[in-house]
Amino acid sequence: MSPPQPNGTIHMSTNKMAADPSTSEPVSKKARTGEGLVSTWPKFTHRMDQDEVKTFFKETGYIKVTDFLSEDELTALNRELTRYRRDVVPNIANKDVFYEEKDNPDTIIRLERMQTNDNFFKDLGHSPAFNGLADLLLGEDMEPNNVQFFSKPPGAKPTPPHQDGKYFMHDKGITFWLALDDADEENGCLYYVPGTHLMGELQHEKSAALGFSQGLADYSAEMQEKEACMAAKKGSLLGHHPYTVHRAGKNSSPTRWRPALGLTYWAKSCQHDEELKRRHKEYQQKLLEELENKGRI
Repeated sequence: MSPPQPNGTIHMSTNKMAADPSTSEPVSKKARTGEGLVSTWPKFTHRMDQDEVKTFFKETGYIKVTDFLSEDELTALNRELTRYRRDVVPNIANKDVFYEEKDNPDTIIRLERMQTNDNFFKDLGHSPAFNGLADLLLGEDMEPNNVQFFSKPPGAKPTPPHQDGKYFMHDKGITFWLALDDADEENGCLYYVPGTHLMGELQHEKSAALGFSQGLADYSAEMQEKEACMAAKKGSLLGHHPYTVHRAGKNSSPTRWRPALGLTYWAKSCQHDEELKRRHKEYQQKLLEELENKGRI
């Protein structure tokens, strides 16, 4: 299995990992898929100053923790991403994979609901490295909701300013964004507008950006002046409130991709709200139908 390439892409090896070369013994399915691996990762409380991060989140609506994952953890995560793209993606529904060039496996720009398709990524949301951090920041009992992969290719357009709460249909959630390679102004890092989490849900309008159906109707000059650049070294963790306005810049690099992993958590009260789940499902279905009609998926 080949390691991630320097530009952030993941090489798609066709070789099957049938045996551990150090023992020549068959590798179990559990070991081959990384199941159970992340349960041994150190708890998030050992990765940050909890009080400092919680206070900063309350004031700004976002967090940034540098070196959240170790090099070994990043290597393991990228290895499982390589496996997922090679072994899982060919067998999942169109709604869970988006391409820059439709059906070209080398141009995947987004993977959705990875936790429903693979045990490693299901475990990741429940791992001590992440699980509990959302509870700390929002003061509620939270549960993993989605695990996503984003990869912004060279030349990709900006992601419009938006609030995740528009997609969530509530404000009892949080999005974590893990940099799998360096993200900076050249290759399209994130930008947050501090304090906008206190403004409630703002008006949005339809967006043409693939995977981001809604954009802020009025990204005011004041917001633009206040926005904070979230350049992040690989292994850094960002996180934001559902109402925190954020965007991503254009990838101006001719060669560098910008890969990242997203983990969203919702309050348990929302996870078990049947009316909310019904409305959210209808909204998602409508979006998928629009994308299919336009030939985007």
